[in-house]
Amino acid sequence: MKHRVTGRRPLALTAATTLALSGLFLGAPAAFAEDGTEPTPAPTTASETAAPVETEAPAEGVSEQQAADIAKASAEAGTELVALGESADGGNVVVVTADSTASDSAIKGIAADRGFPDAEVVKVDRTLTSFAEGDVVGGQGYLSVSPDLESFVAGEPGSAAWACSVGFSAFTPTGGPALLSAGHCAFGASDEKLTDTTLTVPGEEPAVGGEGALPDTIDLLGTFGFAQFGGADGGLGSNGESTATDISVIDLDEAAGWNPVPAVTDWTTAGDSLSSLADSVIEIKSVAAPALGEVSKSGRTTGFTTGVVDGDDILDGWASIDGHWVRGFSSNTLAGPGDSGGSVIQGDAAVGLISGGSEATETEEQFTWAASLVTALPRTGGYEVALDIDAPVITSPTDGAEVQPGTTVTGTAPGATEVTVSGFGADQTVAVTDGAFSFVGPVELGEQAITVTARNGFSASDSTTIDVTVVPAPLVAPVITSPADRTTVTETVTAISGTGLPTTAITVTDAETDDVLGTTEVAADGSWTVDGLSFEYGEHSVVVTQTRTIDGEEEVSPEATSTFAVRPVSPAVTSVANGAEFAHNDGPSGLAGSGIDGATVTVKLNGAEPTSANTAALAGAFAAASGTFTATVEDGAWSVDFGAALESGTYTVSATQAIDGVSSAPTDLAFAVLAAPVAGGGGAAPGDGGAAAPGDGGLAVTGADLLVPLSAAAIALALLSGGLLLVFRRRQLIES
Repeated sequence: MKHRVTGRRPLALTAATTLALSGLFLGAPAAFAEDGTEPTPAPTTASETAAPVETEAPAEGVSEQQAADIAKASAEAGTELVALGESADGGNVVVVTADSTASDSAIKGIAADRGFPDAEVVKVDRTLTSFAEGDVVGGQGYLSVSPDLESFVAGEPGSAAWACSVGFSAFTPTGGPALLSAGHCAFGASDEKLTDTTLTVPGEEPAVGGEGALPDTIDLLGTFGFAQFGGADGGLGSNGESTATDISVIDLDEAAGWNPVPAVTDWTTAGDSLSSLADSVIEIKSVAAPALGEVSKSGRTTGFTTGVVDGDDILDGWASIDGHWVRGFSSNTLAGPGDSGGSVIQGDAAVGLISGGSEATETEEQFTWAASLVTALPRTGGYEVALDIDAPVITSPTDGAEVQPGTTVTGTAPGATEVTVSGFGADQTVAVTDGAFSFVGPVELGEQAITVTARNGFSASDSTTIDVTVVPAPLVAPVITSPADRTTVTETVTAISGTGLPTTAITVTDAETDDVLGTTEVAADGSWTVDGLSFEYGEHSVVVTQTRTIDGEEEVSPEATSTFAVRPVSPAVTSVANGAEFAHNDGPSGLAGSGIDGATVTVKLNGAEPTSANTAALAGAFAAASGTFTATVEDGAWSVDFGAALESGTYTVSATQAIDGVSSAPTDLAFAVLAAPVAGGGGAAPGDGGAAAPGDGGLAVTGADLLVPLSAAAIALALLSGGLLLVFRRRQLIES
């Protein structure tokens, strides 16, 4: 049930009645929100606008760069700069923290060295904090008002307010400031959609013993941009409906200067200031699904409380909150009416928004239900939780180091998905992988600043800056990576590429003619390419140098050379497969395949007569054949004719194709034509153990004797199609 807020300051908030349950899971938990009744009119304090006062322009004091330099040098000396500038009597003043390890004279010297001489050193106990009223944090209380804030402040009849809690700071889909809360906080008693919200005074909230109160001046916090309580279609939803949830988004009034802080209050600093809760917070580093273990919540009614998600709780399920089904998880974390929408965290991870539950009794434990953020956020159409991203750490090079042009910069940025880099050259964005990043550093000689900012979506960290001095690197020969030296390629080479010293000038020259083929400059990442070239079939050699100018003096590096060959691709043989076997009466009479139109294909055929223990008995059974055949490729195909079908035996083929006298590497294969079965002979005459003569009635030769030569042929074929081909003489890629 909901309870209305009565009055204005104080609000006289009353506790909501929850449904009495006979068992922990037997009833529907009530939503933890509080309603309001018609408030009495409340006067607001309007700020008077004073007429502008003409003043003299301030004298030119310390510059922004001087201040940055002094702050950095002070930090290196063991002190923290708080403020500096010119005093009313015209003197220079430097304010530092009292725990400084540097002496006053050292601090004065730091300032003087940077154009701020004769400074008086003043020490304070601590650094300065903002007194701004704009900070809003998770767990802070607010009101949803009906019909709108103006009517509510005016006390018009029918005006009402419902007290809820902020969940997390957020960004709109376009990066604007926003807050997350519970969806049911955006609906009034009759389920009408509310629009306006306003903050309540932290020091007057029930979390710190108060009854709830509005500030003297009631300002618009923001308006609800999206709200869902139950099903995606606006209905109650159902058990098991993946999109059923309880979430709302409040688009902040940017004109009012609200600053949503990516943190959750622990309620130890509640005061009259609307921003007092931001003085003690838990920073939010990530969004995660709930897990077993300790869980905490922050809300305006019961403050910051901690419970546990244990084995008896639901990690991912649905609960009926005032009849609306909400996907989420349960715990025994203390919560009550008015905590709805409040932050639910595990460590520094945002995991949920308080939706509802049943408060503890003498016989029953607290049962608190939270909408899971990982399932609720996708329903908002692109809103994201604001995260407190740690400043990135630059691990290499170190601050103040001397580096060579294009030195790789590495670092870590936990919780970030990318870093933005500035300070030298064009700004760039670099991905963060497993918490680490790297990029190419500055290439221009001299002092350079490197600034890195970590980001995750619209969330951004403080920036980290180091200063380095870029010094000339030894000018060695450039490296040619393509085509590499002593290699063969099969397509026309149109570019030469490699690596070198960033910003140096690359010159590519023909090694035979000394003609300059092209020039370029080495990029910041050390790469270079000279394109627009045309190295066709044949052997080629290029020479590459890199040149730089320092103080008007030109320096040329040693030479790098690449000698390479451009050859046609090997022809394909399509009519016979490597390792094929043919019957004795079915040997091939030619060979066919594919190649480059106009190329001359040369096929070398070599026959090999296998040997075996009974070669003499089978003399003439195998016929050796060899020869060289040529053909021209037409329409991508070629063929050669052996003149007759090959007889029994094993054969090797080596096929090449040549264009303009430049030959390809060979295509090698082996195959066999099997021997015909032997019709008779070879048997012994019965009874005398002698050889049987034809026609003497001896037994016919069986197939067993035939296995000997056939096995030898098979072994020879295996050698030729496998191991023999490995040692078969191949054409040298580069002719010497």
